[in-house]
Amino acid sequence: MTDKKITDLIYRDLETDLTPEEQLKLREYLAVNPEAAKLYSDWKSIKSGLDREKSNMENVDLKQAILEKINMEKYVKQEVKPEIKLAISFWRRPVFRFGFVFLLGVFTGFLLFSFLKVDFSGAKLPTEDMKGTLYDSRSFNDMRVADNILYDSPLARAVFAVRYSTKIVEIRIDLSSLYPITTVIEFDFSNFECLNVQNVNINDQTTCNAAANFVQINNVGDNKFIIQLYNKNSLQHNIDFRILQNDMPLYQNSVTVNKE
Repeated sequence: MTDKKITDLIYRDLETDLTPEEQLKLREYLAVNPEAAKLYSDWKSIKSGLDREKSNMENVDLKQAILEKINMEKYVKQEVKPEIKLAISFWRRPVFRFGFVFLLGVFTGFLLFSFLKVDFSGAKLPTEDMKGTLYDSRSFNDMRVADNILYDSPLARAVFAVRYSTKIVEIRIDLSSLYPITTVIEFDFSNFECLNVQNVNINDQTTCNAAANFVQINNVGDNKFIIQLYNKNSLQHNIDFRILQNDMPLYQNSVTVNKE
């Protein structure tokens, strides 16, 4: 029996494709031929291994195994949920709320300023309240007397005549000094406002300065002044008078107006 024939018989025997006569013939040949018997044994072992592997493969769901190894999140398009938009009321929006508070504060400030302000407007005063003072001082004698102050020394002489009405305070000043002196009339701006300083008789060595709360006269020689103040509230207040020479105080006094 040739090698090809014995190989074919062994292969067919492993596949259970031999007839009983052929199986008997193959067994007799393998009994007397050790090499063919070893080949048959090796092939039988290989076939048994293949059968076991095939059985294991049949128990495995290849498709499911492949799917389990794939990261499906990368390939499956995730469902995008629509963004939820919350309807915020007009008042709950910070920009409108802060803007409203700012405007309310400005409006309230204007109201308070209108009702509580001191007269900062600079508007012209009614001329009927100033008659007899700024426009015609002949009625000075008809005004209420606050006080008449006299200072007399070898260095200087000063006379302050202070009178007032419901709207005007008028101060008439006579100054006389051989050497320079400084006369300061001080008052509270919230109660009085300087309207006019009239130089009745003044020389070129004398100067006068007016500010919000004082009038300062730098005097040399004989001079006369008329000072008018706006009497803002007709309440009782003081007006201070000071005389200095070389910044050294010579005299100080005060006058109370609106006594009644």
